[in-house]
Amino acid sequence: MDSSVAEGIKEEIKKYIFFRHALLKTIREFFYRNGYIEVETPHLVTTCAPDPYIDPLKVYVDKKGPFYLHTSPEMGMKKLLQFDFKRIFQICKVYRVEDMDTTHNIEFTMLEWYREGTYKELIEEMVELLRFICEMLGLKKRFEKDEIKIYELEKLFVEKIGLNPFNLTRTEFIKKAKGIVTIDRKDTWNDIFFKIFFQEIEPAIKEDRLYFVLDWPESISSMAKTKGANKVQRFEMYINGLEIANGYSELMDSKRLKERLKKENMKRKKLGKEMFVYDKDFFYAIDMIRDEYAGVSIGVDRLMMGLTGKDRIEYVLPFRVKI
Repeated sequence: MDSSVAEGIKEEIKKYIFFRHALLKTIREFFYRNGYIEVETPHLVTTCAPDPYIDPLKVYVDKKGPFYLHTSPEMGMKKLLQFDFKRIFQICKVYRVEDMDTTHNIEFTMLEWYREGTYKELIEEMVELLRFICEMLGLKKRFEKDEIKIYELEKLFVEKIGLNPFNLTRTEFIKKAKGIVTIDRKDTWNDIFFKIFFQEIEPAIKEDRLYFVLDWPESISSMAKTKGANKVQRFEMYINGLEIANGYSELMDSKRLKERLKKENMKRKKLGKEMFVYDKDFFYAIDMIRDEYAGVSIGVDRLMMGLTGKDRIEYVLPFRVKI
């Protein structure tokens, strides 16, 4: 490699290492100023939330196991809420078995926080965080109120394809979705939903701005608080079409959570995936929580992409392990 080219690559890597340092420092400063305490929860766990579409890395210790590297600190952090903490946050590495592509990595950095209140208050706080980051890091002034868009997912489906999936059974959904996407006879309601969302909805709302998509189906958001029929108080946040975060008002009802997680485990079984035992300590903690909470996770690497205008995750992960 030409020495001048090598030197240029070296300087580019240094630039992003310094940017990451400044970003993490700024994030922590925002939460310290707003009354949060920083917490740590175990990365190595004995079981996982049974999300059908998220798979953990298995770990064996001296032939004992399997244990797992956490896919999110969610369950560990919610256990801490039983001790009456009103605002907690964590920055940590998380691990997921995923296909390597331009915006995914098996190991990535997650910012997650929980606060008293609802997902609407959480959205307002997220905007405050992003404005604070831009101000402190001297980035282009962005994320002003008149630039931020908020969409309701149900209305997006109706506007973009003339179809409201929230009112449909699986059979009805299949009939109406034919001609829009390719349907397989094994497709679940969720499979059809995501096929349409990724093919028709997500590309149609790609904008060079910050925007939120609210109120997702209950069947894909097992830990979110209900909002009407087959809908929960959940949102996703995007920057220029790239999903950066998702959060929701927390469902604090252990009985309903068990029912939902059981359904998630059965979906995993149908997909031929490992089923997970239930974390009894988690359900005990949920029963001890009396206040209303909302929580959100942000992919820090993707946030760096959104803030710097990069379209490939390796630009912000210089030592990415490719598997």
